[in-house]
Amino acid sequence: MLTIYEQEACWDQAQEQFGQLEEYVLQAAVDGDDLHEVEAQVHRRLLALGRVFLTQYVTASGTGYDPDQPLTTLDGQRLTYKGPQTVEYLSIFGSIGLTRAAYEHPAGGYVYPMDAVWNRPAQKCSYLLQKWLQAVACEDDYREAAQRLHELLGLELGANVPQRLTPQVAAQVDTYYEQAQPPPPDTEGSHLLASGDGKGVRILGARDPEAEPDPKPRRGKGEKRGTKKEAVVTAAATFDPEPREPQELVDTIMRGRTVAERERRRQERRQRREEGLPEPRLPHNVHARATLQGKDKAFQDLAHQLCRRDPSGLKPLVILLDGDPVLEQRIRAALRQEQVDNPVDAVIADLWHVMEYVWEVGTALHGETGAQRVSWVEDKLRALLRGDVGRVIGGFKQRLTKGGVTDKQAAALTKTITYFTNHRHMMAYDEYLAKGYPVATGLIEGLCNSLVNNRMEQSGMRWSLEGAEAMLKQRAVKKNGDWDNFWSYRIDAERQRLYPTTYQKTA
Repeated sequence: MLTIYEQEACWDQAQEQFGQLEEYVLQAAVDGDDLHEVEAQVHRRLLALGRVFLTQYVTASGTGYDPDQPLTTLDGQRLTYKGPQTVEYLSIFGSIGLTRAAYEHPAGGYVYPMDAVWNRPAQKCSYLLQKWLQAVACEDDYREAAQRLHELLGLELGANVPQRLTPQVAAQVDTYYEQAQPPPPDTEGSHLLASGDGKGVRILGARDPEAEPDPKPRRGKGEKRGTKKEAVVTAAATFDPEPREPQELVDTIMRGRTVAERERRRQERRQRREEGLPEPRLPHNVHARATLQGKDKAFQDLAHQLCRRDPSGLKPLVILLDGDPVLEQRIRAALRQEQVDNPVDAVIADLWHVMEYVWEVGTALHGETGAQRVSWVEDKLRALLRGDVGRVIGGFKQRLTKGGVTDKQAAALTKTITYFTNHRHMMAYDEYLAKGYPVATGLIEGLCNSLVNNRMEQSGMRWSLEGAEAMLKQRAVKKNGDWDNFWSYRIDAERQRLYPTTYQKTA
């Protein structure tokens, strides 16, 4: 422990630096220095002052050595004092030394009781620095993350620091979500919503057993090394249904709203905000995940999340997909395995995806700029929204069989007939609109871009399978708005992992 004189000397040093800062600010005002220059100088000096205060805290805490009270284990075995040892601690204010008493344990090895008192991390970087660094690394390249922290704090960090931290942080994501409480019931909607889709991530190296070797020793312009592996993105949420008329979707898809109609919609949204009402069918408490471990793992996690969101199993479940039959099969299998009792009220094919087929046929029949193309597509859209899927399929078949179509037109018609026939059970849009359900997968498509593509597909990105999986886990925590809670959990978990044993003083 510091003597009273040593403590006073430390505080004198802090006060001296603060006085120098005050003198600088007053002199800068006299000299007419630029505001931004003063701002930068104050920032640097405050960081230096913070380092002084943090050092004083560590010094005032002592080394943990007291010759009058030897340390023993809980069962009475005495620890042998081996002198003070210093370890580097990299804080947001800069590097400081942690000097603490070292003890030899009777069973072998050294222990440092003050590490447990301080909850010193296993890494050199402080938990706060790790949290800030990884928050940037979640959004940008590792080198850029290190550079950002250098600009803000003046710390010399290499790109390998956040790169090494990422798998260590990601290892605690699953256990965090397992213990996390579901959203409060009063913030949830009346219906469950589930969705899933895939997004490719470029994987390098031979660690991925499913990856094929690159057949080209040399790549052409724009080609990238590696092979893509699908990251399966899932989303669980709740929502409150609100019925709507088919004409609203017709106007949205066909861009048929007049200026007056668009103004009316803006007024309606403004009124809802003033009344404190959410947007219609707005997803509540979206929980997003992404994994490279396959569809089975992704949908098992999704089903588990749905079960936790509504353990009573009373809320109707609505599933939104792009029409991939494999996705529907896997998600239904996962629901059965997880024993999710919620009634699956609808499995809906994304209307925008369906309309891509309609547009393809319309273009084949009437040409890209044909005068009848838009009206023809709108007619088919209205029929789908009325629930006349069978009639649409029948019309396509009739056009195909009566002859007079080109090979290109026949191919487009056949492709669409097949898709509509296979997904007819997912295209009861008249029922979905009447029940107030969403009919587009904008949520999951947005997550594919924001969760996967925006970080994993940046220029020059090269991922190992393990590194990509770790980054996706960490990004999910950030995108879900759980960053602060997760780091509180991680710090507590690390305390229990690193310092499970306590020691006692003896007289």
